[in-house]
Amino acid sequence: MPDSVKTDDPTPDPLVSQGNSKALWTILFIVFMDLLGFGIILPQLPFYALRYKVSPVQVGLLFSIYSICQFLAAPILGVISDRYGRKPVLVFSQAGSAIGYALLGLVTQLNMPNAIAAMALIYLARIIDGISGGNISTAQAYISDVTTPETRAKGMGLLGAAFGIGFAVGPILGGLIGNDTNHASWPAFAAGGFSLLAMCLSALWLPESHSDRPVNEEVWLHPSRFKPIITQPVLFQLLLTSFLAMTAFTMMEGTIAEYLHARFTFGPSHTPYGMRQTSYYFAYIGVFIMYVQGRLMGQLVKKFGEWAVSIAGASIVTVGMAAYFCTDLKPVLPLLLIAGAINAIGRSLQQPPIASLISKISKRSEQGTVFGLYHGLGSLARALGPLIANAVYANIHITAQFVVAGVFTATVAVWMTRLSRAKPVTAQGFEVIVPPDQSPLAEATLEST
Repeated sequence: MPDSVKTDDPTPDPLVSQGNSKALWTILFIVFMDLLGFGIILPQLPFYALRYKVSPVQVGLLFSIYSICQFLAAPILGVISDRYGRKPVLVFSQAGSAIGYALLGLVTQLNMPNAIAAMALIYLARIIDGISGGNISTAQAYISDVTTPETRAKGMGLLGAAFGIGFAVGPILGGLIGNDTNHASWPAFAAGGFSLLAMCLSALWLPESHSDRPVNEEVWLHPSRFKPIITQPVLFQLLLTSFLAMTAFTMMEGTIAEYLHARFTFGPSHTPYGMRQTSYYFAYIGVFIMYVQGRLMGQLVKKFGEWAVSIAGASIVTVGMAAYFCTDLKPVLPLLLIAGAINAIGRSLQQPPIASLISKISKRSEQGTVFGLYHGLGSLARALGPLIANAVYANIHITAQFVVAGVFTATVAVWMTRLSRAKPVTAQGFEVIVPPDQSPLAEATLEST
């Protein structure tokens, strides 16, 4: 998702100059509602396809096709939001999510006998949701509109908190209301309901925030603008490490439901893990992500620096992937919980410092383009990761995706270590250090989850 929040425009926004905080809290509540629906459906997605006996690669496409559509549509929605306002784009994207979720639930509710037709409609639901999925980038732009430069980091931090809470609470709700038999469609309908509620709140409560600003997304749309970034070795390599790290994380995320269903059981009848158990597991992971990014990140960066925290995060994720591999040797719940906690902690530490370093090393005049490329690579990673993971899961071994992901994150740790020794400099010519009160980790938190 391209970054549309950074601007040097000194003209104060009307909402900001009036000291109106209502708009900020309104957008935060709307984002929470929207992400609640996203959190409900994410752990459930593979089960909507598995009921039709499809291959793991076809399951992986559920994740990939959404990210591909989002990658193509997000910059266009960004341009539209700059020209016509944030509110129409938010209403459109939330309506699209509601339609996509409703279609997903309807296919499941009808229990269509034709697997090909059912999967075609499920993919269509993901395409609709992906094309309209500009919610977060537009919400970032909205918060940029209604905050001052001094309060922007706080606003972005609150947005990250709304994102994290919705992502953690959503799976719990999904697990409570859905199951693998007669209630399989309920999570999809519930997610659609929350998106519909967010759409109504946006239409009725949200004031338009946009004033005349430079259109950073238009800059992002020109590939020729990438050349100055690619020719900066440290900056370009940081973008590549971020891409590799995101690919590794989505490899786990895109196969964990299938893996749990195949290897873990519960109850005296040894029933395989299903929708409910997978949802609770996602919620468990979300708690660690919220705690680390909400409470520990700032302290750790202040004490150890962004390079060290990011390297440690990649190393911890590598250990977590090894722990997931071990769960196949001994599929017991305590080991699974340990593996999830290690991965969540490492993942939370890994990506935000990289984004912060990218922000510091790049020139301020290029940051719209830099973060457009950063978010674009992130979308491509979320499309590529599940495809790779499901391919090796199906054709090599059900833990092969953890091995490949662990190799990726170990590579990131070594790569980041070498980069840190190169003494990279900021755009102003100073060596990159960690100012205790100036680290833009709050914005990076949004992408890391």
